[in-house]
Amino acid sequence: MSYEVYGPYLPAVMIITFIGLFIWVLLPGNRKRFEDASQLPFADEDEKPAGEDSASADMTNSGRNER
Repeated sequence: MSYEVYGPYLPAVMIITFIGLFIWVLLPGNRKRFEDASQLPFADEDEKPAGEDSASADMTNSGRNER
């Protein structure tokens, strides 16, 4: 079993995979999820994670110690 045996089928497998992914991306059911994911880089970074108290959030260390 080598490339000579399976080699001719690889382009067909790649085309089928590409078409499958293309259809999956364009399905209407995935639109909301992809729109939400596209906005993640613009999410507000100032939001505090749940359970974090305000005292520890105010005392942030940027990696430098003040002297």
